[in-house]
Amino acid sequence: MNILRKAIADPIAHFLLIGAALVAINAYWTSYQGSQGRTITVSAAEIERLSVLWANTAGRLPTGQDRQEIIDQYVQQEALVREAERLGLGEGDTIIKRRLAQKMDFLISGNSEVGTPIDAELKRWFETNQEQFAAPERRSFVHIYFSPEKYGDRIDAVAKNARIAVQSGENWKGLGDPFIQKRSYAALPETEVTRLFGPDFAQAVFTLPKGQWSAPLGSAFGLHLVRVEAIDGAARAAFEPIKAEILTAWQDDQNSKAKQAALADLVDRYTVVIETDGDAPRDSQ
Repeated sequence: MNILRKAIADPIAHFLLIGAALVAINAYWTSYQGSQGRTITVSAAEIERLSVLWANTAGRLPTGQDRQEIIDQYVQQEALVREAERLGLGEGDTIIKRRLAQKMDFLISGNSEVGTPIDAELKRWFETNQEQFAAPERRSFVHIYFSPEKYGDRIDAVAKNARIAVQSGENWKGLGDPFIQKRSYAALPETEVTRLFGPDFAQAVFTLPKGQWSAPLGSAFGLHLVRVEAIDGAARAAFEPIKAEILTAWQDDQNSKAKQAALADLVDRYTVVIETDGDAPRDSQ
């Protein structure tokens, strides 16, 4: 009995008993996790979900054999994923990280859905953002094209001589070279001219005065003489005719703001340490 009392009072014995208990708990927990990790449960809801996906692809409902193949594929995939996780194959994998981030981004976006504002609120937002709904300036123009393959280094001189000729009254339709697209365009916004000819050409066309032949302008195709035929100025949008479009834009804007706020809140839960070459790590929070 004295020996037992001494053992109970001995701090080293306490340490050994606690260590033995921790080892036993860890062994039990590891065993429990292993048994749980070796169980693949295919729920009825999961089978139904996979069957719907299969039907959308195949164009028909799955038969009994199809459903069994669906289940087999799910079990095989789950087993492969768990073994990959057990071996740590996903650690440091950029593609897996990006995919998980995309899923979380989707979840956050789903939680940031907004409702419908009252008209007064929507009108206030529209007035603040009215410029994005304005009809852009549009221009109608004709052009004379000169091919760099045909003229080579002489192309600038040829284009300038043609400009002199057309300014003297010569019919523009008889000058220049055949063009792969059209020689006249009606009511195009700058974005469309950019798509057709390139940004430098479009920017130059939208600075030209009406009714005058330009100096030679370069494009993705070669050189052009351009005459602007008509200018349709930008028009401010009215609220009622495009109310549905405004509502969609408002919802997109509010969803984006809510999502960014949620992301900021999520990041604020972490301490971010940025390491730079030659410097000690710095805390960005």
